[in-house]
Parts: sequence; structure tokens; C-alpha cells
Amino acid sequence: MKEKILWVGLIFVMISWVGNYLYFQSKQLEHPIFLDHYYEVYLPDETYLTFYYLSNKMDHSEVSYLLIDGVEVYPVSHDEFSIWPSNAPQFEQEFAHQYLKSISLELPQSVIPLEEGKEDIWSFEEVSVTFSNGQTFTSNIGKVNVYRKLLDDKAFESRISSGSNQHRSEEAMVVTRPITVEAITLPFSKDLSEDVFVKVNLDQEKLKELNAIYQGGNAPDWFEDEQNLEWNEVEGMSIIEEVFPFQLNKNDWMQLSMQFNPHRKSFLEFGVTILGKSDEEEPFIHKSFIIDHPYLTQQDINEIIEDKQGGRANEPSF
Repeated sequence: MKEKILWVGLIFVMISWVGNYLYFQSKQLEHPIFLDHYYEVYLPDETYLTFYYLSNKMDHSEVSYLLIDGVEVYPVSHDEFSIWPSNAPQFEQEFAHQYLKSISLELPQSVIPLEEGKEDIWSFEEVSVTFSNGQTFTSNIGKVNVYRKLLDDKAFESRISSGSNQHRSEEAMVVTRPITVEAITLPFSKDLSEDVFVKVNLDQEKLKELNAIYQGGNAPDWFEDEQNLEWNEVEGMSIIEEVFPFQLNKNDWMQLSMQFNPHRKSFLEFGVTILGKSDEEEPFIHKSFIIDHPYLTQQDINEIIEDKQGGRANEPSF
């Protein structure tokens, strides 16, 4: 009788072990998953990119290199600045079965397919990734535009930039000469139409109060309160409305307010483009730069895996 009970117990343990193993295996990624990035890079000053990807916790391999349109791009080591012990896994966020990791890369300017007087932009959406364990696969990484140089005609001087925990950023700037603003546009607009929103504020009396901050003084009484307003309460006109063209005189102020979808899962690093002309009909271009990264939840990870790997979600979220 005791022997029978022992065997039943052993069988139960074996079934439990097999069940746990199969469950664990069902949560493992076939290969690392790269998230979506919407980046603009301007040479020659900007040569670095950071991509983010999910990998299994048991996967200790590292990115060896990326192949992008035939160009080999290699990681940049930051070990000397790392806060992690040398034998500890390095990650941005930890989840039930995966880590969110990052890889910084340096673009080799000498072989990038951009030539003076010819192509001014190099765009890519897919990369071939090779890991230290020999695994190689092709992954969509969103969209990246690499420009030969940054065009900026200095029509504006940035005075105040700010951000908030409401996934919002603002930039207030001053006009350097009389101009007509003809358009304010976003790159990747088709992909980010539900993720990035921009308003322009031309309230001169109010905006000129921000000069106190620029000169090292106290912020206006309303400044901090407005950082926490709901987007529909933020002052300004949406750039998708019929607000163009409009004229600005020298020393006039203009403020851009940018709102980012807090539920999106993509990484943003690009510029809002301001286009127009001077009183002398000289065209100008100005960039107001955005950097906004998501803080992901387990539910986000589930959805990313479901979307990119197909039908294999992770732990349920409660």
C-alpha cells in the first residue's frame, strides 16, 4: 500500500514537472523581438542609435552586429559606465519571462549610402541581426531616417523646454527675424497619427512672461499648473487645423506643445518641422526635437509578443 502511494506521488510529481516545463517553454520567444522605433538622425554630429528588444531571461547571448542595407553596424560598449556587476544580466526592464534590453550602435559614416549632392536621406525599416550564439534573423524595427546634415536656418531661438509625467513636452522659442510660418509637420505621420499631437500657441502677452525663466528668475504663477492640464485644456491650435500661414515679427514668441499617447509601445526620437519663409521670400526650416520613450507594463509585453510573434502571449496581467 505504501509502495502504491509512493508511486502515485512520484507520478504526480513527474506530471507536475512536465506541466511546468511545458508551460515555461510555451512562454519562451523563438528569438529576440525588436520593438518599434521612429528615429531621425542627423549626420555628422549624430552617429549613435539605441534599439530596444525583448529576450528570454535564460538567453545570455548578445548582439554581435546588424546588417542594414548591406552596411555592417556594430554595438558600442558602455561597460566602463555600467552599474551592473560583470556577471549580472543588463536590462532596462524586467518582466515575467523576458528582459527588455537595449543595444547602442555607431553608424559608420564612411559607408552610409549618402553622397554629397545626391541622396540626402537614408531610410530603413528592417535589419538583419546576428547574435553571439550564431542566431541570425531579420526584424522590423519601426522606421529610421538618417539625414546627411541638419538643415536649420536659425529662424527661431529656443528659450524654454520642459516635459511632464503626463507624456507631454513643450518648447517656447523666439523669432529672430520677420517670418511667415507656412506649415508645422511631423515625420512618420501615417504611423503616429494616434500617438503624437501638436499644438501651437501664439499668445504673446502670456508667452513673454516665460522670459523670466530664461533669465534665471521665477516662473509665472500659471506655468507649473499648466504642466498638469488635460490635453484638451492646453492652450493653442492643433497643427492639423487650418491655422497656416501666420506671420510673426522679430522677437515674437511661439510655443509648441507635444502630447504623446501614454499607451503606445514605440520609442520616439525625431524633430517637429517648422517650415516657412522670411519677408525677403527666403525659405527656412527649423526643428523642435522630441525624445519620448514608453515605460512598458506586462500587458504591453503580452501584446507586443502577440503582435510580433503571433499567438504566443506571456503572463496574464491582473
